[in-house]
Amino acid sequence: MRRPPRRSPTRAAWCLVVLACGPARDAGERPLDAPPAPEPANQRSAPVPDLPPRPAARNDAAVHHDDFARRVLYTWTTAAQVDALRRSRRLLVADGDVGERSPYLRALDRLLDVHPLAAILRDHPGHRRRRYAWTSPFATVLGLGERRYGDALVRIDLAEDALVVGFRPHAAEPFVLEDMSGEPVDLAVALAEPGRIGAVYHVRDGPDDPIAFREYVVCNESQVAAWSVATPDIRARLDAELALLESLRRGDLAHLPPAALRAPATAVWPTAPREPTPLDRWHARLAFDNERYRPTPANLAAVIAALRGYDPAGEPLVHRPEASFPEAPLAAP
Repeated sequence: MRRPPRRSPTRAAWCLVVLACGPARDAGERPLDAPPAPEPANQRSAPVPDLPPRPAARNDAAVHHDDFARRVLYTWTTAAQVDALRRSRRLLVADGDVGERSPYLRALDRLLDVHPLAAILRDHPGHRRRRYAWTSPFATVLGLGERRYGDALVRIDLAEDALVVGFRPHAAEPFVLEDMSGEPVDLAVALAEPGRIGAVYHVRDGPDDPIAFREYVVCNESQVAAWSVATPDIRARLDAELALLESLRRGDLAHLPPAALRAPATAVWPTAPREPTPLDRWHARLAFDNERYRPTPANLAAVIAALRGYDPAGEPLVHRPEASFPEAPLAAP
């Protein structure tokens, strides 16, 4: 019996074989679905370290010469000035070339030939307009001179990266610098980057100063994160201070001996005592070491009455300036 002749595989059959087997791989080639090969040790990327968190700003109302950088400040003014502020949206308007020169500017005048930072703070276009402020509304509500500043209150929030200059004209080193966490910063940074200076902690407690006082000079609108008027936050701050003053009047400061009432506040301004008394804590919050702020029952009552006379001067407003710091160099003398 004859066998039928053998047939060669068809072209289609050969195609099926090729598709089933797939293309030939070079030696060492990995399948697509295989897990990735471990990276050679000498080619591995170094882990990216976590950035350290930004230190928290110091917002304590108590201030000392070795701990003065504060982000939140307050300034009393009149309802008419708040109205102008609402219209212009410009926080810093005072210019040293107009009217009587302030103690701050006169102190800079005397140091102009001694320290380059004095010229920057006095004459740089980005620092020529100013507003004076403090950390606590109650500490300036009665004013330093014969008249009060007004019944309206402005809150100022400096930028997180702002630097604050400490300026004590009678000190051996009149200028020091802190960041918002209270850490010291080399003065060379302020000289190289004057646009980072947001405010100056100015202290007058020298032998020639008839009344010791201190203030914050806000001098750079590009380092103001926000300013606000008539907000619930301002009202809450005033309510908290009223509660504190009422408590002090009836408690810790109610029965101070005459010698304590006459004690100068400047004794605790340089640095915080290790174990501060209630009177120490009172003095550390003060901007003015004058008779109006001796913690007598009558003076405390006057401060409370002035705070209760707060005038919001309109509807709540929070403004975030978009000012830029001018890079124009100082004019040649």
